[in-house]
Amino acid sequence: MKLLRQTFARPGLWVFILVGLAAFLQLFATYAGVYTPEFGLTKLIVMGHEFDDRGLAVYRATPKFIGPDDRWGFDGQHYAQIALDPLLRDPQLAIALDNPPIRARRILMSWLAWLGGLGRPSWILNVYASLNLIFWVGFVVLMTRLFRPRGWAGLAGFSAMLMTCGIIESMHGSLTDFPGFVLMTLALMIGGTGGAAVLALAALTREPNIMGVVGLWSYRPPWLAAARRNLLLGLIVGLPLLLWFAYVAWRFPPKEALDGGNMTWPLRGILSKLGEFRIHAVNGDIHWRQWYSELYRSEPLHALLTIIAVLTQCLYLITHRDWENRIWRVGAMFVPFFLCIGLPSWESHFTITRHALPITLAFNLVLAARARRSWLLWFLLGNCFVPYGIYQFMLYGQVERPPPAEYQIIAPLPSRPASTVRFVEGWSHPEWTSKHTWRWAVDQHVSLLLINPTANTLEAGLTFTTRCLSPQRLDIRVHGVSVWSANTGILLESVHTAPFPFPPGETVVSFEAELPPTAPSGEDGDSRRLSFLVQDLQLSLSVTTPAN
Repeated sequence: MKLLRQTFARPGLWVFILVGLAAFLQLFATYAGVYTPEFGLTKLIVMGHEFDDRGLAVYRATPKFIGPDDRWGFDGQHYAQIALDPLLRDPQLAIALDNPPIRARRILMSWLAWLGGLGRPSWILNVYASLNLIFWVGFVVLMTRLFRPRGWAGLAGFSAMLMTCGIIESMHGSLTDFPGFVLMTLALMIGGTGGAAVLALAALTREPNIMGVVGLWSYRPPWLAAARRNLLLGLIVGLPLLLWFAYVAWRFPPKEALDGGNMTWPLRGILSKLGEFRIHAVNGDIHWRQWYSELYRSEPLHALLTIIAVLTQCLYLITHRDWENRIWRVGAMFVPFFLCIGLPSWESHFTITRHALPITLAFNLVLAARARRSWLLWFLLGNCFVPYGIYQFMLYGQVERPPPAEYQIIAPLPSRPASTVRFVEGWSHPEWTSKHTWRWAVDQHVSLLLINPTANTLEAGLTFTTRCLSPQRLDIRVHGVSVWSANTGILLESVHTAPFPFPPGETVVSFEAELPPTAPSGEDGDSRRLSFLVQDLQLSLSVTTPAN
């Protein structure tokens, strides 16, 4: 009986091992599903044709998976390419990478892939694609050490951390965020000069991790001795970073802002994302009656849950201070950094979860140590974004669904007319996610061609969502008459044109933007000059006057 009470009072090590093993099997199943004999694990790097075409010769020649419609790829492809030349000697890198100074600063993962691949290009790319999973195994050990002393609340926090969204997103694209976060966590657990050395590696993985030094510094008297020691730790952390940054600046002189254009005023990015959510909610993109299943499928709803979760984590850290806890200090340090992240990163809200990893860990750790009556409420709010990420990662590697239809015809008629819509001038190639499809206008004046194959004059109207890269006025005309005109900004907004006559044959719909196209900001590598977006286009039809 005594043994039974002890067992239920605090979970044993075997419980943590079982939970960790279950999570590993889920992740491993996804990696195994992605693997192919021809391309290995390179699908997890998310490569694009654009950067393959202008890449290093060895990169172009190495077998790797590139989706037929994947033009731009994602960030991990740049670090994987650097791994083929980690000393940055090939001048082609200046063209091959989207932002050479920023990508080259985050060198550690590339070096690890080069070393693990023994200099063989195919091995290097596959080792790079597997690094996130390798780091995850070490992360489980660290989390067990941190959460096991905190009982059942610790087990809950441990479980939430193993597959939280920031980790899933980093794995999904073989990014540097999670490995850098693991190294920073290890540094905080070690402390002292050893921890400073590990933190230097974390900063060479992703430079914002240098803020972890606040967790290593001493804040107790004697102040002179503390200052000397803090200076020594700062040098250990910062000197390798400064030397490598100097080398990178020599190879690639910086031409853009150091933050990649991703920082803004506090909460501005979050408020912008909330504005986009409002548009989706008004347009009926969220099925509230099926809210449980929507947790796993709805991108707009998960964006809202992400905002709720991370703001909950920030609020808890600010109101439950634990200055003696190194991990709390670093998590609190990342709160203002997180709140100043701009819309380019918030546009894909999963990106935000990567930046918030130190906050998420500090929140779950401090919460587990203070398991009060309100613990469950805080825990659910702070981790409400987790199910969607797990669900999406489990789908990765499965047979891909065809893209959604580029437009829809809505016609409450006995027989729906076989009308068609063509993007004829000044548009990008179609782009899509599982639920949305869109095109960008790449010219100031663009048009759609509507075709009415019937003998009747119909009444038509267009509905879609739009946003511009810079605030401007957008005008839509049919037969020279304006059917919609408004000032548009960087947030998604709904467009409902006025009804217009749609006679048999062809009808041209003209879009006129006030300003010429501009290049997007951020690190996604998209160098196109874009004007405005047309997403989820619908053509509504009704009968008016029959033809004679």
